[in-house]
Amino acid sequence: MLVSAEVDPFAKVGGLADVAGSLPKALAELGMDIRVIMPKYRVAAAKAGRLQRVVKAVPVAMPTCESGCALDMSYLPDSKVPIYFIEHDDYFDREGIYGPPGAAYPDNARRLSFFCRAALAAIEALDFEPDVIHLNDWHTSLIAAYCNLRRLPYATVFTAHNLGDGYQGTFPRNHLDVVGLDLGDARVSRAMDNGQINLARAGLIFADMINTVSRRYAEELRDTATGGAISKLIVERGEDVWGIINGIDYDLWSPRNDTHIVAQYDAEDLGGKAACKADLQAEFRLPQAPDIPLIGMVTRLDAQKGLDLVAGLLDQSDDFQLVLLGTGDPQLEAIFSKAAKTRKNIGARLEFSNVLARKVYAGADMFLMPSRYEPCGLGQMIALAYGTVPIVRRTGGLADTIRPTGSKRNGFNFDEYSVEALAGAIDRALKAYADPKRWQKLVANAFGSDYSWTASAKRYKRLYRAAIKKAET
Repeated sequence: MLVSAEVDPFAKVGGLADVAGSLPKALAELGMDIRVIMPKYRVAAAKAGRLQRVVKAVPVAMPTCESGCALDMSYLPDSKVPIYFIEHDDYFDREGIYGPPGAAYPDNARRLSFFCRAALAAIEALDFEPDVIHLNDWHTSLIAAYCNLRRLPYATVFTAHNLGDGYQGTFPRNHLDVVGLDLGDARVSRAMDNGQINLARAGLIFADMINTVSRRYAEELRDTATGGAISKLIVERGEDVWGIINGIDYDLWSPRNDTHIVAQYDAEDLGGKAACKADLQAEFRLPQAPDIPLIGMVTRLDAQKGLDLVAGLLDQSDDFQLVLLGTGDPQLEAIFSKAAKTRKNIGARLEFSNVLARKVYAGADMFLMPSRYEPCGLGQMIALAYGTVPIVRRTGGLADTIRPTGSKRNGFNFDEYSVEALAGAIDRALKAYADPKRWQKLVANAFGSDYSWTASAKRYKRLYRAAIKKAET
């Protein structure tokens, strides 16, 4: 059973939803009986359409009261993988998923602890006894604690999609009663961080096995420079911590089949990519010059994503065009909004749009991800699928997927987190672009990069077996 607070296409805030919506289908193709469970948010109910009510009333014991939920079912698109929706209108029938734009609901600890308890209750109500419960990020980590403390017969795997400081699920100490944890247990005490309960730490402590979403990120988390205070727990868990790179669904991300772009194309016939470039330039009100290199970004405007480095380059960008799609930090939004208004070679759309994102992947020549850290990253994999050459910082999953040298070279990278290092990587890419034969080889290698879920799903299957073995000891 895979448990996630987000699952694409029903509810999505970030890359977590993409993984939760695609990994189960790859696992099912390996012959596994995999099922998914998530909250029935207002947006999820709307996108799911007609649902089947499978359990009318599931009792859910909360620390101070008896509550309950109903359980609906559908299937992940284009699959036979069941997905269950936990219905509780007070907690989930709201406009947002975690909160209104730019904020969090004040009762998130209660909402998510209810979701964790309800998921376990739903498993019992379904008369389905999974060997493993696969938890995703801090929103679901309490399930590992509840399974451990109650001695439930399930192995648990905790996948940490992002362990940055703002992604660990921290709540004031007085929320311990809300989530039902007791400091009398030494393991709960270790889940405290600066006087707050840290739910990511709880997942790292209580889960049978742990993984992050790339091998490099798993290594980086052992260093306090990346892992911070949580690195000690990673080191202590030793071989229990795996790194498994995410994959992408090539049925969803294919310029040959993408109906949202102005012209379809593939590795054998790139004619449509030129049309996509002209369309992208028009969308962002840039001169429709076919020969000028066009760099695209689809990103959250956040310090993690290296936007401060890009901002430092805006006055040195006369040799290329830059388009940016995304929302986030108001100060960064203001910087790129101003640049788009004052520079003829820069375009910015401060919004989230799946259609525009696809136009960027298809129309750009290069795709920029200069992240301070990047647990996995999906953008660079999608860019490769569209024959768009990534320029990345060598960190996390970006280091695991982009090859800057050799016969299979598929992109450019840099190490030092500085404007100068980023400028050097862009300069190398521009020089390659100026050599048509060299660029053609890079584009061919981009198309030839395979980051489907097949290999990673097999590693997850091995991880599940390791968790079962660990739970039995």
